[in-house]
Amino acid sequence: MGDIQRYNNISIILHWLMAVLILCMFGLGWYMSDLDDSPLKHFLFSLHKSLGLTIFLLLLFRIYWRLTHPKPPLPLSLRPWQRRLADAVHPLIYVMLVVQPVTGYISSSFSGYKTNFWGLPLPHWGWKQTTLNELFTDIHSVSAVILFSLVTLHICGALAYLVSDHPNILPRMLPAWRRYRGEAPALQEKGP
Repeated sequence: MGDIQRYNNISIILHWLMAVLILCMFGLGWYMSDLDDSPLKHFLFSLHKSLGLTIFLLLLFRIYWRLTHPKPPLPLSLRPWQRRLADAVHPLIYVMLVVQPVTGYISSSFSGYKTNFWGLPLPHWGWKQTTLNELFTDIHSVSAVILFSLVTLHICGALAYLVSDHPNILPRMLPAWRRYRGEAPALQEKGP
């Protein structure tokens, strides 16, 4: 346990807030795409866009936070392939969290509908163009599947640590671990 350090509180909050929002987006996205045209579908699309842009803004802050507050190192006892997989999956999740809102926004710009962010109209620079709308919708859909696969891999990896010889890796991202166990002190947070 000596080589395990927790993430700082801001990182933990951002991680779990984004995790909940992303899982909601998966469900919402797949549910609303099969609905017939109706006021409910328009409301859900508007909600989907606002949540997606909220996740994007949280991601930008999370990237800033990661650059200014280094993550705790992985335990030295991890196998090299586990370390490489973790080092590959995390950045790919970040990339897909950029691709998702960008392709969604571009698709929306060519759909003929305006994009609002929690009721605030955003610049509408596109025009109704079915081919471009479908292209970016397809990219958005494929990248959603890729993101879902990466998130699933991330979750499976985290849970696998519980049954492996590294059960203390998952608690690095759990907020109550230190309070209840008195272990794994958090990294000191640096000022901005």
